[in-house]
Amino acid sequence: MTLSGWTWPEILPVFAAGAAAITALYLLRMRRRQVVVPFAALWQQVTRESDTRRLWKKLRRLLSWLLQLVLLALLCAALGDPRPESWLRDPQTVAIVIDRSASVAAPAAGEPGLTRLDVLLRRARAEIAGLGPTDRALVIAAGAEVEVPGPLGRDAAPLLRALEGIVPGPGEADLGRALALARAALAGQAGGRILVLTDGALDEAAGDALAVCISGHVSPDSHEVAAIPCQVARAGGPADNLALVAFAARRYPGDRERIEVLAEVHNLGDGPANAVLEVQADGLVVGRQAVQLGPGERRREVLRELDAARTRLVADLSPGPGADPQLLGPPDDDRAYAVVPPLPPFKVVLVTDGSDLFLEAALLTLQEHIQLTGIGPSEATSHPSLAEADLVIIDVGDRPLPDPLPPGDLVIFDPARVAPDAAPIHGAGELARPFLTEQHREHPLLDGVVLKDVNLRRGTRFATEPGDTVLVRSLGEPLVVLRHELGGDGRRPRAVLALGFDPRQTDLPLRTAFPILVANIISYFEQARPGFVASVPVGPSRPVAAAEIGLGAQDLTQVEVRGPEPAEVPTSVPVDATGVFRLRAMQPGIYRVRAVDGAAAGAEVLVAVNQASVAASDLHDRLGELPSGALAGDAAAPVPVRDEPLWALLLLAAVLLIALEWAAYHRRVTV
Repeated sequence: MTLSGWTWPEILPVFAAGAAAITALYLLRMRRRQVVVPFAALWQQVTRESDTRRLWKKLRRLLSWLLQLVLLALLCAALGDPRPESWLRDPQTVAIVIDRSASVAAPAAGEPGLTRLDVLLRRARAEIAGLGPTDRALVIAAGAEVEVPGPLGRDAAPLLRALEGIVPGPGEADLGRALALARAALAGQAGGRILVLTDGALDEAAGDALAVCISGHVSPDSHEVAAIPCQVARAGGPADNLALVAFAARRYPGDRERIEVLAEVHNLGDGPANAVLEVQADGLVVGRQAVQLGPGERRREVLRELDAARTRLVADLSPGPGADPQLLGPPDDDRAYAVVPPLPPFKVVLVTDGSDLFLEAALLTLQEHIQLTGIGPSEATSHPSLAEADLVIIDVGDRPLPDPLPPGDLVIFDPARVAPDAAPIHGAGELARPFLTEQHREHPLLDGVVLKDVNLRRGTRFATEPGDTVLVRSLGEPLVVLRHELGGDGRRPRAVLALGFDPRQTDLPLRTAFPILVANIISYFEQARPGFVASVPVGPSRPVAAAEIGLGAQDLTQVEVRGPEPAEVPTSVPVDATGVFRLRAMQPGIYRVRAVDGAAAGAEVLVAVNQASVAASDLHDRLGELPSGALAGDAAAPVPVRDEPLWALLLLAAVLLIALEWAAYHRRVTV
């Protein structure tokens, strides 16, 4: 307790003088008035009563004297204006930044039954409880979005209520924005201080932002020193976690009722883990796979031939037999969503002179899942179907190849027959009556294809380059070559399959191997296109291209977003000139996107949103050793007294004593 008014050297003389005066008054004897009493019996009775009350009269006079001294002491103490030490410190303004990323849902170290967030909130409550009457605080929640649940103020009650609504969220903590907001809120405030409460499992951007805050600089590129100190209090825990970091699915072109699922599981813990991966389609289990991973291991699991005509898929990780459920870590990254849209027809353009009826017949048998367009060599550079083609097959016999060639995937029969350098894979000479002596049997293009004893009138050997795959050879000479290269437009990769013979000059079309080879070619290029629909990561503003999710972007200026299911509240989102819109996806799940206008007005597609972030699922403390000045100590002890001045309470006590003296006087207790 410290005096903020009069000092003790000023108060003591006043108290001494007052006490002396009061004592002097009480030492004066009361003069009794002489009265002549004519009745001796009455006098004798008064004398007897005075003898019995003499001791009490002395005691009550002493009590009255002490009461007056206490009253004087209270008045003198009020002049000193006593205050607790915490009241006399400089006012402080603290911004409490709380990490609420996915990692804080993990168990805390040495706190059974508590999460890391529970420990951080306990520390925040202690900090708020230790605020003095002149201090102020605000609470900032740093998740994928930054929120201020507790605005700046002195009253602890609303700040404590704000802490009750803070829960872990998916994704990483945007500490950069949270700390920038804290600095802006504390600008110009007395005794500004930033307290960051985190588990230390931060991504690179958040770690850099915190390092800049601790160093005291305004930004990484600035040497300007900020006047706001920044301290960190951590609550770590076990780093065991098994996460689904990727999940996608696609349909089989030949059987659209069946799907292929890709799931990527990452063991981010420091020990081995085993789990069960289960895939559901609209609540029905369609696939299950046991997964065992070593420390830090990342494995891609492909579940093939799953019966799932439905479009919504959910993957779940559950503990394996005898496994500790805590090894799975927080639940947000143990579930992932995928959408399997209807498979669009595979668009094939056949450039032919019309003389290869066997090739046309083989392609026509596949029309259940391909859209075949036939054009002549004269239209091979200008036909509109070429712009939308997924695959172009060129079989023009002894005619020259189209110039320029289409930019996409190509299959070319006998490309070097007329001009050896006209095709992407150049010819290296002609072969007379070649034999097909070697074939790459393990390649999917030759699955089930037997080329033994096939007769060829002539052929062309190719000049291969590093990275080419030679599928068929004639006595060591490359005759069928597959090459992956940058497309003719210079922007996207493509595959080119060159077959160094003309089907018309062989007996291959008369064998069963020919329609199988044609079907394999279509299947290979069809499955090579991006059929796995990628999910969108959680975040407040994720760019999504309308065309990539199957929504026509022509004249599209606005979309309507609902989700995650079962939420049905629509949100209108503008679409820019490139067909990209910003999706606000704060929770994993399935979202509906509907085109409001444009050529595809009214069309609706489904979009899967997942956490799918290794940084958010990694529970290791990545802050490392911090400077001693950056480590927050224990919170200040709670102030037991409210902010009303104590001198007012002392005066109130003096008034109560005066009232007590007044009542005692009138009841003739002290007189």
